[in-house]
Amino acid sequence: MVKAVAKPIRTPQVSHKVTDFFAVRKSIRKTKKQVLREQQRTLEELIRNEVEDGLECRFTKGKGRAVFATKNFEKGSFVVEYSGDFISLTEANCREKQYAEDETTGCYMYYFKYNDQTFCIDATQETGKLGRLVNHSRTSSNLYTKTILVDGLPRLVLLAKENIKRGQELLYDYGDRSRESIKYHPWLKD
Repeated sequence: MVKAVAKPIRTPQVSHKVTDFFAVRKSIRKTKKQVLREQQRTLEELIRNEVEDGLECRFTKGKGRAVFATKNFEKGSFVVEYSGDFISLTEANCREKQYAEDETTGCYMYYFKYNDQTFCIDATQETGKLGRLVNHSRTSSNLYTKTILVDGLPRLVLLAKENIKRGQELLYDYGDRSRESIKYHPWLKD
């Protein structure tokens, strides 16, 4: 006698997705583009509101006025704007000649390039803004400059190059390496 062997009946397998068993959770991670847009908006607001939080001007031996941190700044964070008159190069040349004639007047002109154009911020006039008083250091700078566009105009901001502790002097590299400048201002080598 021949025994019949029952073959199991195959039912089609149904594929299941993880979402069939668990609720879908939307990621809260932001794209790099979103993060950069938010950082830009934050910088714009800080500049528009003229924020100079966590800074103090002190007199120092050998340098005169200097700016010190009164709070900690994290690497990459906004510290202060280098603010002043946004002027044309023609006006900058006229003002430089005028300032050179008066030894009691310093010159706080910052030339910079943005989109292949040269601009100048003249912060020579005393305004109470502290960005103009941040001193130079080629080797020990803890700030760097960044140009950002705010309301159609390029603006200069100083950002933390590293974590800055409360009490540290704020310094950035002015970037001037010309022989003539170093001749008259030897401290630019430091």
